[in-house]
Amino acid sequence: MSDNSKGVLLTLGSVVFFALMAVLVKAIPNVSSFQTTFFRFAIGLGIIGILALFGVIHLKFNDRKNLFWRGLVGGAAVYLFYLAILKLGVGKGSVYIYSYPIFATLFSMLILKEKVEPIKFVVIFISFAGLVLLSVGGGKGSLDGMGFYELIAIAGSVITGLAVVFVKKLHDSDNSYAIFFSQCIVGFWMFLVPSGATQADGNMTELLLLVLVGVVATIGQLFMTEGYKYVNVATGSLLQSMVPVFNLLAGWLIFNEQFSIIEILGAFVIVGSCFALVIINFSVGKKTRILKLVE
Repeated sequence: MSDNSKGVLLTLGSVVFFALMAVLVKAIPNVSSFQTTFFRFAIGLGIIGILALFGVIHLKFNDRKNLFWRGLVGGAAVYLFYLAILKLGVGKGSVYIYSYPIFATLFSMLILKEKVEPIKFVVIFISFAGLVLLSVGGGKGSLDGMGFYELIAIAGSVITGLAVVFVKKLHDSDNSYAIFFSQCIVGFWMFLVPSGATQADGNMTELLLLVLVGVVATIGQLFMTEGYKYVNVATGSLLQSMVPVFNLLAGWLIFNEQFSIIEILGAFVIVGSCFALVIINFSVGKKTRILKLVE
């Protein structure tokens, strides 16, 4: 098998695991997002720690300050992602959060001082129009229909975009495993107390699903990290953009989530705009890591 084929298969595997993760989160609606987020980081911490213990991967921390901030921002982003899934559904919540390339592009311009081509601003403007359509499509057909959790989901996308910029910056000093581990360790302490404070009277099935969320998310992350060794970022990012598409289908088929024509149009505009940003980045010869989310 060629390196490119191996990279594509690994990346597609990560897409499947990330989509499955969202379905599992939705399958335990009685468990708070605090608990789900805590288990995600606790399981990830354990798996990465064991792999490092046996020398499968190597952890070395250089830019400790930005690793901490990446963990803090990334932890908040994961929590808002899970909250959006619970409150808005697998499909709609995922489309909101996976609109993060819009904000990652803007943050890269403001924080990393990267040049943003004029055509990207056109795509970003269109993306915002998609967000508005998605937000009002299920309500009153106006901005009055934009509810609290829609705003929370948009905030989650903004924070995710900021987290991705931290990832990009850290790749100059630290490897992907160290970056992921830092997110897990900071997230563990962020959500330890909130998780305990919101503990529900769950059953063994819910406990197993919580553990499975953490395992699936970590496997997806490891697959994506390994896959990026063999394919360029543009190819990997295009494949990752399939996650919200799969989640829209999963929401409809598994959880009977219903979408209005306006919501479907909004989702199409957002996902299409993210694809366009990847293609533009590739066409101008900038194999940027902006769109690579270490989840």
